Amino acid sequence: MIKLLIADDEALVCIGLQSMLKWEDYHIEIVGVAHNGAQAEEMIEALRPDIVLSDIKMPVKSGLEVAASARERYGRLPLFIMLTSYEEFEYARSAIELQAVDYLVKLDLTPQSLGESIRKAASLLRDYRTMETYPELLQRGNLQAQRDKFFIRLFNHLFESKSQYALQKEDLGIEFPAPAYLVCTCRILGPDTVPSRGDKLVALCASTVQMAKDTLSTVSDCYVTSLDLRNFAITLPALGTAPDTWMPEVQKLLADMAGVLHNYFNVTVIGAAGFAVEDPYQLRDSYWAARKILPAAVKEQSFVFYDQAEHGDAEQPLFDFTELRAEIRRAFEELDTHALHSVISSMINSFDERPDLLVPAMDAACSVLYMATSLLTDGEDIVESIFEHEPEVYRALYQMKSIDGIVSWLVCFRDGYCEMLASRKTSYKEQVVRNVQAYIRRNLDTKLSLNQVADVFNFSPNYLSHLFSRIAKVNFVEYVTNTKIAAAKDMMLRGEGRIYEISQKLGYESAFYFSKVFKKVEGVSPREYMQRMESVR
Repeated sequence: MIKLLIADDEALVCIGLQSMLKWEDYHIEIVGVAHNGAQAEEMIEALRPDIVLSDIKMPVKSGLEVAASARERYGRLPLFIMLTSYEEFEYARSAIELQAVDYLVKLDLTPQSLGESIRKAASLLRDYRTMETYPELLQRGNLQAQRDKFFIRLFNHLFESKSQYALQKEDLGIEFPAPAYLVCTCRILGPDTVPSRGDKLVALCASTVQMAKDTLSTVSDCYVTSLDLRNFAITLPALGTAPDTWMPEVQKLLADMAGVLHNYFNVTVIGAAGFAVEDPYQLRDSYWAARKILPAAVKEQSFVFYDQAEHGDAEQPLFDFTELRAEIRRAFEELDTHALHSVISSMINSFDERPDLLVPAMDAACSVLYMATSLLTDGEDIVESIFEHEPEVYRALYQMKSIDGIVSWLVCFRDGYCEMLASRKTSYKEQVVRNVQAYIRRNLDTKLSLNQVADVFNFSPNYLSHLFSRIAKVNFVEYVTNTKIAAAKDMMLRGEGRIYEISQKLGYESAFYFSKVFKKVEGVSPREYMQRMESVR
């Protein structure tokens, strides 16, 4: 995917640009939206976009100043497409001098003209990639989607260990510097003028969540996570666990956000906030507390806050996935349709004809849904197809008010998901291995162990080892070794340093160990290989 950053100080322009094209048709992911030049520079450094679609006149720093700074620091990339409300030639000439891909006047902007500029930038980007001038491009991925999955795993207690959680947190650049954190679950309601399904609803909800992210962007350690079409979660910093240390500020923050979203999109956003925890690894407790009181927020059409003194032990407990988590996880990992069918069937049997278990049943169904959409790369697409004939698609679950409705939803989910997995078992596993191989190639500068890579992909080491060997026809360690040695040979041919420097670039502990591995693979030492190449030239 090509990474695109939008920079404009007008919020409506940003929203308009996001909805003007079907970006996925251009293989483009919008990774961020900046509202002034300084913020754009920070996002370029943090997100490393391939293309920046920037207004020329912005507060703090102009688009031209941002482009000049980027040229000086990073070279030709990112590519810039300049927007302005002014048609003076001087602006265009300045943009051309900075090697901007294109210069567009906002008043004349159409999907056609924007699409043409994007295609031009994408073509130029392909040329740069072919020249291999910028190897850091290989390290770029779908960061926001991976962060969403991280928080979904965190909220639903899907990490196998705290070390796995810590590794993925570091890998995704997620930080928790505040003394404490809490989770607020939010729901988008209305407006009645938008159909209950279809492209208009998807565009409205996506734009609403994006605007929520932009509105809360001033809170640096705040994270907004899309849960599904109408629901999202906000992880908020707190000065401590006592409510009086954070509640007034959070109440105002949420109210201001809801006001902005209502003004822009005529939607009502309500939500429920859990309690604050000092250890972010325990955010699941805050999330579950918020989920418990979300029905009260829907009823009151406002934001409500969990009161530990009021709810405490008297509240009916939610469904505890602790015992089933490993079994369901394994079923998804191995695409074991028999095991998945068995586990969900046991849940259905536990809830059937038990109206007193309405709240735990709803929680269990939501947990299964979150696992299905987060543990498989195309999990949400699979679930969408299962419920494609429902007005709200799979989100009909959130409208269920009876145990019979939830049980019927689980039965439909179980049968449909198992059927879909059975039909794509082999192709999915091949894609998993391809993703692991791509990760290895992107991280050749580190010491890659099976346990570490398994943690990144949320698999058990034994399963990943078995799967990799069966699909790739070579074991994990051999693939890593062969890939690193192939990269070392390329570096030697290009003259990218001495032997010890190359060994460091490839994450080896010492030049001696690197030479030993190199000779085992190639039959000659690195020095002998370089001498042989010199004699051929």
